[in-house]
Amino acid sequence: MSYTLIVNCKSNSSRAEQYIRSSESLIHKKLHSCEIKYISSPNQLIKEASLSAQSSSVVIACGGDGTAQSIARGIHGTNALMGLIPVGSGNDFAKSIGLKTKQPVEYYLDVILKQQVIPVDVPVINDQIFINTAGIGFDGLTNYYASGFKSLKGIMKYTFAGLKAFLNAKPLVVSGTIDGSSFDRKVWLVAVANGAIEGGKYLISPTSINSDGLLELVIVPAYNRLKLGLAFILLSLGRSIPDTFSELITFKEAFIKIADPHFIHLDGEVGGSSSDYEIKLESESLNVLGIKTGE
Repeated sequence: MSYTLIVNCKSNSSRAEQYIRSSESLIHKKLHSCEIKYISSPNQLIKEASLSAQSSSVVIACGGDGTAQSIARGIHGTNALMGLIPVGSGNDFAKSIGLKTKQPVEYYLDVILKQQVIPVDVPVINDQIFINTAGIGFDGLTNYYASGFKSLKGIMKYTFAGLKAFLNAKPLVVSGTIDGSSFDRKVWLVAVANGAIEGGKYLISPTSINSDGLLELVIVPAYNRLKLGLAFILLSLGRSIPDTFSELITFKEAFIKIADPHFIHLDGEVGGSSSDYEIKLESESLNVLGIKTGE
């Protein structure tokens, strides 16, 4: 097996770079044929992943969820496997493939060497791949504010961003079809879930499994703002939103139209807003090295 480890030097205020540079000798000892690429421009991650997939059996993402998304975009459709060393703020995708976070690098190398392949579903929204969650409305606004809090890290960043979003969010009117069935709602947020957790600990869609060939649409209706605040508090405590507060629909393909201005995120990265969204699953899975459930 040959390996390329791609490090996002901007991830988590350069913590990813520091983490790997301090572990280079161990990495080369464990992965006998491994090239390490330090990438200072996040915009180059997809290109580097695509190039690495041509010469390496395994392309390893080192960074947060945005880094994992970029590497997934670069290698999807190739024969390369994806490995992960999570050193981001939330590390939601890492959790969805069974990894513990904040571990020594040897832990992640051992997971990669065990070669347990998880065929992860690959959702796309307007032809843009994401791998964990996408969110429009309150969800997107929270991530927009979080991206501006450079001095805050991890859960604290998303908590303060959520509080700011709570004060400034406005309901959205959404309509469209879900697997052919029409819907029309006034909502605080619409989230598309391939995984269960976002923002480090927010249990947005508890039943989501990223290898079941299905997606979940989480809809939070536009009830009064105090009820929205209670829902956010429950999420902040690591609990899911009660069924009486939200609607969850399992689907394979959806078309959504948004009537009002809004924010959107893809795996915690600020995305370009549109009035129309097509959401579906790619035909090919992404083969990721992780820990299978129960192992």
